[in-house]
Amino acid sequence: MDPREGLSIANLVFYIPCLFIAGWVSFRHGFSRESGWIFILILALVRVIGSICQIVSETSPSTGIDETWIILSSVGLSPLLLAMLGLLLRVHASMSPASPLSPNIFRLLGLVPLVGLILAIIGGIDEASSNPSKMSTGLDLVRAGVIIFLVIFIILAIITLATFLRLRSVSAGDERILYALALSIPFILVRLIYSIIVDFAGNPQFNLITGDVVIQGCMASLMEYIVVILYLIAGLVAPHIAKSNVPPSIGMLETGYNGQQSGQTTSQYPEQRFNQPAYNSLDGRGSGGTAPSQQYMDTKPQYTSGGRQDRRQRRVHGPISYLINRFA
Repeated sequence: MDPREGLSIANLVFYIPCLFIAGWVSFRHGFSRESGWIFILILALVRVIGSICQIVSETSPSTGIDETWIILSSVGLSPLLLAMLGLLLRVHASMSPASPLSPNIFRLLGLVPLVGLILAIIGGIDEASSNPSKMSTGLDLVRAGVIIFLVIFIILAIITLATFLRLRSVSAGDERILYALALSIPFILVRLIYSIIVDFAGNPQFNLITGDVVIQGCMASLMEYIVVILYLIAGLVAPHIAKSNVPPSIGMLETGYNGQQSGQTTSQYPEQRFNQPAYNSLDGRGSGGTAPSQQYMDTKPQYTSGGRQDRRQRRVHGPISYLINRFA
């Protein structure tokens, strides 16, 4: 058996079960890209298809199949980085409003790996061409994609490590996700270093087609295995957030984190606010004798329906109470 074919079989053995697990985790937490696990599902699917194409090319060589598995073999960093970004978004959403980063920042960062992925795919297609000019252009595009992956990885790693400074603001369930993200940093870094060497060093041992399979297996495949395992475990143990409980700061769903629909105002003050009697404007005292100035600092005015006095109180104190409740 060819060593490269053996690596493809190992990929199938690992990623086929991960494909179903990632599907379940994505179904549990949601298939939106902000959940992160959808990209692990995509990575598993890409690796399964690429490995099958590589095995088929060994027995029935074909230009189309060869180009397919070569391109799919170069796709790995983008799904990992997008998964890392999505999980970071979930962690920071649980910190809301303590998170120092706006959800819009994560959305902008999410475009960067996609640009790198597009460059890597186009460059991989050109590199497979027999035209020397296209091959040179393809190599430049792939190198640009790797540089983009490096930049976004450094940013995400800094955000992950900086989030530990606000660990108390992270929900108990999402702390596990944060630890998984931190543990994945060195393994993604090794995977990134392998891609940099492949595209910039020109070392024949670091070649996706003819290079050393052991090096590729240790620095690329094994690193991906570890990161996928870490993220899937985090997805299995992390609590499911119902749609009505997703933080509004994510900007993905139309619900508030406390289960209240986003944009919905509270029609009544919390019951504990009514522990003081209403102020009586006729005798200057509450029924319990509380002074008016202290009464208003301690509690919101309570009114009963009907009566000229109550209507006058609502006209005077209603707007004030609304503003206090709105911005408190």
